[in-house]
Amino acid sequence: TCLQPAVCPNLNADHRPLIELYNAVDKLPGVKKSCIGSGIRYDLIMHPYDDDGLRKAAMQYAEELISRHVSGRLKVAPEHTEDEVLRLMRKPSFGLFEQFRQHFEQVCRRNHLNQQIIPYFISSHPGCSEADMAALAAKTKHQGFELEQVQDFTPTPMTLATEIYYTGLNPYTMKPVYTAHSKEDKLAQRQFFFWYKPEYRAGIIKSLRRIGHPELIDRLLGQRSFGRQQTDTHRSNGSADSTQRRPSRRR
Repeated sequence: TCLQPAVCPNLNADHRPLIELYNAVDKLPGVKKSCIGSGIRYDLIMHPYDDDGLRKAAMQYAEELISRHVSGRLKVAPEHTEDEVLRLMRKPSFGLFEQFRQHFEQVCRRNHLNQQIIPYFISSHPGCSEADMAALAAKTKHQGFELEQVQDFTPTPMTLATEIYYTGLNPYTMKPVYTAHSKEDKLAQRQFFFWYKPEYRAGIIKSLRRIGHPELIDRLLGQRSFGRQQTDTHRSNGSADSTQRRPSRRR
């Protein structure tokens, strides 16, 4: 693709036309504020461009977006935390999301804004194991997230992930790739999203012991009160294991 494993130098990633578009929309009669809810490519914003003009434009765009075009929550899609899974997803390292999150919070503090960044994650993607999901849960908990904006992997025609899902092979290397197919295997991965819910506690402990990661039990389940309730029961469509998709929140 044009973005992975690195941003193609032939890609026009200049954010200045987008800034001009936002400003033009805000000047329209009757428009008080234009808001962007999702679809932001933070990997393009945070990319270390060789061109000084592109770097400055990307940071200017981030400032414009965060300070003027977020209506409380901005959804972005790191999709996973583990590099092997992200490579199969053709997504950048999770460290890039962390850089963007820190920048987001800095802009919010500087402008005295009470806004949230909402990360979106997927379980059971080809190449993802229970151990990968446990690591995802531990890393996002450490960042202060209680994940709700989540989805179980759904095969989509004409994608690399779907080809791997059905063949069990990476077509570029012809090496086998593990993929969760059964309902039980999918639920075993999905449960790690919800480490903070008491009904998942016993299953997570059992799974961590079975896969040889008992050291994560205290990291995930220690020092936690289970009193908060969830709301919003909107469910995603088309998933073999339909998962509640709700905004994640920072503790």
